Amino acid sequence: MRLFELLFSAQLWAASSAEAEEHAASIIQLVFPLINFLIFLYLVKRFLLPLAKDYFRSRREEILGAVEGADEEKRQAEEKLRDYQGKLSRLVAEAREIQAALRAEGERERAKLVAEAEDLAAKIKVDAGFLAEQEVKIARRQIRAEIARLAQQAAQQVLQRHLTPADQKRLVEEFLTDLGGAR
Repeated sequence: MRLFELLFSAQLWAASSAEAEEHAASIIQLVFPLINFLIFLYLVKRFLLPLAKDYFRSRREEILGAVEGADEEKRQAEEKLRDYQGKLSRLVAEAREIQAALRAEGERERAKLVAEAEDLAAKIKVDAGFLAEQEVKIARRQIRAEIARLAQQAAQQVLQRHLTPADQKRLVEEFLTDLGGAR
């Protein structure tokens, strides 16, 4: 700001003196503003232009660095996106595989349980048949035993009513004879 005031103060001085005198412009009045302007251009070129170049160069480098950094971050973000999309697709595929495996395992388990239930039903049927046969055999034995007991009772009653002591003696002797002959 100070340099700016210094450069234009000479022009202001020259302009104020020109108004004060109402003479025709002399060569000095024309040359001084030209020299002043050339000095101004020299000072701008000497001091301001290098500063401006440095500023714009550093600003350009900052912008390029920021753009390169942004490009790198964008590339990394896109790479992460591809990685995550790949992981997601692998996870989806893995979830489908697990779901299919669980479904297949469920089907196998269901088939196994159905087969076990059928085997158990067949075994229960066989066991029930066997138990029924055993119960029938036991019932037949009991019926035969009851029939034999009843027959024995009936025979005993018939014998007690119709058997005389002579018949009883004769039957004992026959039994003993048969028993002795069997020896």
